[in-house]
Amino acid sequence: MKYITLKRKFGQVALVTTSAVMAAPSFAEDSATVTAIKSAVAAGQSSVQVTVAGVIGLAALGFGVGMIISYLRR
Repeated sequence: MKYITLKRKFGQVALVTTSAVMAAPSFAEDSATVTAIKSAVAAGQSSVQVTVAGVIGLAALGFGVGMIISYLRR
């Protein structure tokens, strides 16, 4: 019973203290992990931009060739 009483008194304090201590490293500004994630996001965004431009270019080329062929068939 004494253990349960102690846990009720100090359980929440221990939880808050543990949470604060464990969360402290997450407030680091420029860690190696953050830098790696930012560079990966930038590389991914540039890859998406190149892919979208390529798909739009192929669609425009296909449409243009289709229009030329349909015009020459007449």
